[in-house]
Parts: sequence; structure tokens; C-alpha cells
Amino acid sequence: MRVKARRPRTRRSTPGDASVALIMAVMMTLVFGPVIGVHLIAAFAADVPPQEMVARGSGAALPPG
Repeated sequence: MRVKARRPRTRRSTPGDASVALIMAVMMTLVFGPVIGVHLIAAFAADVPPQEMVARGSGAALPPG
């Protein structure tokens, strides 16, 4: 006689699970937010120092295209 294996019953979510998920999301944001921000600034920042950029001014015409 063959017996089917029972599926383990899934645990019902409790209100505490939402709290844990929220805490994890906040912690990951606090940890990875500055890292992502620094990388974005490094990737898209101008190659010249801010002093040179201010000294040049913004009155130059944009090239066509």
C-alpha cells in the first residue's frame, strides 16, 4: 500500500512578519542608500573641480546637435 506524503502546512503570516519586513527594508535602505548615492555621484559628476566650473561660467553657447 502506497501512502502519499503530506505537504507541510504553510505557516500563516502574523502581524510581526510585516514589522520584520519593514525593519529589514529600512535597514537595507540605510546601509545601501549611501553606497548607491556615492556611486551615482562618481559616475555622473563632472571631471573638473567645482572651482574651475564656476570660473568658466555658464554663459557658453551649447554646440549644435
